[in-house]
Amino acid sequence: MVDELASIVGENWVISGEDRRLYSYDGFTAVEAEPSLVVLPGDEEQAVKVIRLLLERRKKFLIRGTGTSLSGATVPINNEVVVSMTRLNRVHRVDGLEIEVGPGIANVMVTRNAPPHLFYAPDPSSYTVSSIGGNVSHDSGGVHVVKYGPTSNSVLGLRVILPNGSVEDLTAGPFLSPLPIFIGAEGTLGAILRATLRLFPKPQSKVSVFATFNSVKDAGDAVVGIFRTGVIPSALEMMDKNAIRVVEKSRYKAGLPDVEALLLIELDGSEDSVREQERLVLNVIRNLGGETLPSQNGERIWNARKGAFPAMGVVSPAYLTLDCNVPRVALPEVLTGISRISETKRVFVANVFHAGDGNLHPLIPYDPNRPESLKQALEASSEIMKLALSHGGVPSGEHGIGIEKLKFMDLFYTETELEVLRRVKSAFDPENLINPCKLLGGCTPINEVTRWMWEWD
Repeated sequence: MVDELASIVGENWVISGEDRRLYSYDGFTAVEAEPSLVVLPGDEEQAVKVIRLLLERRKKFLIRGTGTSLSGATVPINNEVVVSMTRLNRVHRVDGLEIEVGPGIANVMVTRNAPPHLFYAPDPSSYTVSSIGGNVSHDSGGVHVVKYGPTSNSVLGLRVILPNGSVEDLTAGPFLSPLPIFIGAEGTLGAILRATLRLFPKPQSKVSVFATFNSVKDAGDAVVGIFRTGVIPSALEMMDKNAIRVVEKSRYKAGLPDVEALLLIELDGSEDSVREQERLVLNVIRNLGGETLPSQNGERIWNARKGAFPAMGVVSPAYLTLDCNVPRVALPEVLTGISRISETKRVFVANVFHAGDGNLHPLIPYDPNRPESLKQALEASSEIMKLALSHGGVPSGEHGIGIEKLKFMDLFYTETELEVLRRVKSAFDPENLINPCKLLGGCTPINEVTRWMWEWD
């Protein structure tokens, strides 16, 4: 098998020795499992040949990008072969408001390869390194999701290789289309070979407003109030006291005040429109007792928000992060509930998230050398998830189910709905060869950690 794969991609691009352990985990570091092999095709043709060979040999495998998944979607739980698509990073075409790219290209490089008056809107915090294939597979969001939508709003077409070995070009259309099925499927239905993405014209004007509040509830009420004025910000983020304190201890510090909550708001559009939006937003902030920060430090403040996740390293070498979505109107109550869970479970929780679409990101640090610390963090995350679902939330807004959130699928979906999802997977992949165990589960726990994650006590 190694020799056959090497004949396709070259000996240097098949990893079968100790180095394959580097692919044992992704951004979700709570679980690791060694792949049997790692292969890195260099172009689309090689990728097709590799995948067809694995399918022919009935080898279980998973598709991986740059490994930034925060839900363990690319962890080879059952020692699968890992097919890394990072070398498929070409820009194939730029035409009007469209750009066609390989799945291995980093998100940030899409805008950099676009015409100067256009930009690619979805921008997860990991946008400088996360790959487009992974973004599509998880329907990633980001800071600008509130106005421009998640990745699904910007995907115009995909080239995929299916579990029967055929290569298909999928496009959006006025009738039933298979395109949406692959967006957010977490690599369980096939492999993405190419993506055609929508570009947006850069706005004429843009302004940032930063507001501090004496309580998380007031900040949550401000989020609701902004939308009630009819303003749709291009970005609306929140950081609580713990998140601010963590960032200010890190290399991402921006001189933020020690307050209970900070809202980061971006408004864009025509110059007149932005001025009117800013007036309405400032009224909401003032009416809720908020205070604004000087905007000349705006770039540093936004960089502090973008760096909040890696900044957690000053607290602990590892952390969990959830991404449950709740209705905006439920934000004040849910955030108050998270604070109660933090106290009850005796865990530190820092909240930094996309407030504009209610996409929560509670960050829960743990000590990877103490299993009981991870168990405690997982118990707290379970309570937070149940709280979010009880307020009309959904399990995942952009990070995916992966292996991390499998037991919550039964809480959110009915058995009939889950059976439909299983039938879709079976229709595409009847032998369960591509990324098994993920999204819909079906695998036996491999250790104590996966048992904690997948089973209720």
